[in-house]
Amino acid sequence: PFVLKLCAPRSAQRSALGIWASCVPRAMATTAPRVSERLFRRDMLGPTVGHFATSVTALLLFELFAMEWLLPPWVPALEAMEASMGRARLSLWSWTLISVVAYWGVGGVFALPALWRVEGWKIQPNRALDRRALVEAMPLVVFNFVVSSVVSPLVLAASLPESAFDWRHLPGTWTLARDIVAWMLVQEVLFFYVHRWLHEDKRMYAAIHKLHHRWTAPVSLVAIYCHPFEHVVSNMAPLLAGPILCGSHVASVGVLLLLGLVHTTAVHSGYWFCDDDGMHDEHHRQFNVNYGVVGIMDVWYGTYRLPAGAAGAASQGKRGPQA
Repeated sequence: PFVLKLCAPRSAQRSALGIWASCVPRAMATTAPRVSERLFRRDMLGPTVGHFATSVTALLLFELFAMEWLLPPWVPALEAMEASMGRARLSLWSWTLISVVAYWGVGGVFALPALWRVEGWKIQPNRALDRRALVEAMPLVVFNFVVSSVVSPLVLAASLPESAFDWRHLPGTWTLARDIVAWMLVQEVLFFYVHRWLHEDKRMYAAIHKLHHRWTAPVSLVAIYCHPFEHVVSNMAPLLAGPILCGSHVASVGVLLLLGLVHTTAVHSGYWFCDDDGMHDEHHRQFNVNYGVVGIMDVWYGTYRLPAGAAGAASQGKRGPQA
């Protein structure tokens, strides 16, 4: 054909297929990925299916244990305390107790390796804890802790339906499964967009979020070391939005709070006992990756990255964040 004659080299030995290939512009051969490749990148399976499914399953098991075994013997006592103290006060005390156990108790244990300068299992080797900086961070951490311990339970008490406080009717398996999926999706989307906004808006980053990123190699107890505005819109709001939208039972929200605080202290611990494969630690190191919680939104936007040594990190090669 005329086109082939124009494009073919002088050698007549090449096949028609080879001639056609030589005519295709290189840009067409190396760019314009398929729609399926844009929507479902090769590294999407881990963060979306694996991490999300594992998180949902683990939270569901803890919720079922609490609803079917742990809480039923305490129902009469909880009803009596609510009658004597009032719903708001009981909510305040319960939220504070759970928060103290999870953040200061479990989070304090997670901080011990850094305090003792344990090098094994460290995500960022050769990065030692600045103990003085940790002490200096504590006033703001305590302030944010008190804010969330007071505001969050009062918001839930005012926002949840009356059925959410019925201790005689605790949620069953299907209700819990539905709520957990909704909680995690809502938190992933809200946290991702708010967190990314705090990075991409240079004024907001300088005035608000830069404070949290003073810790490029974080430790568990600085998980809520941040500007109070950030603590409200980025930490508290995404966590509360799901239960409010679902009208979830306060007992199940209490379990969510417990495990949520364990999660956030673990991913800020700097060690491989974190439950996100080092994803958030890598965010503190690089700043412009891993804005979400489980990785769904980061894979979608091309900002999902794992640190060296993480499962699946080798398959990422040396690629930078994708726009």
